[in-house]
Amino acid sequence: LLASLEDEMNGFRDKMRQTARQSQIISNITELAKSLKQHPGNVILPFFHRMEQPELFQGFQDGLETFIDRIIKRAVVKKQEIDSERLLQAQEDGVNLQEMPKEQRLGPGGLDPVEVFESLPESMQKAFESRDVEELKKALLAMTDEEADRHMSRCTASGLWNSNE
Repeated sequence: LLASLEDEMNGFRDKMRQTARQSQIISNITELAKSLKQHPGNVILPFFHRMEQPELFQGFQDGLETFIDRIIKRAVVKKQEIDSERLLQAQEDGVNLQEMPKEQRLGPGGLDPVEVFESLPESMQKAFESRDVEELKKALLAMTDEEADRHMSRCTASGLWNSNE
């Protein structure tokens, strides 16, 4: 699972699919061994013989695709978390983001957090600077829904805000 997640986060989709498939084969062999009360080494051939049956093979494929979809979704969230942590750490360390090359400071959605922050209304800027969620909520409630959605989606894409927290 972790190898698949890491491969997906690093952009190796084909390798992720391969490691996910291998992981699912091992898991299925282990489960079959438990149900038959056998050592896993003794059920390898029976597992692959079962995979010759179209309905069992299709069930395996469906489970594999579900597993792969979960890995892809988790990789996106994990990247956002890492980018947010990196941004917070840079702020805490006193790193001036404006001095960093733009390519290095781009958020998970490809937006520059400095540019996004500077484009925010003053009330939102103050809320982000003080890390006061209640102030941020007040600032958003003072806007139209469309304006609030636009600002928050840009904050998420730049890594200023992690919508999963």
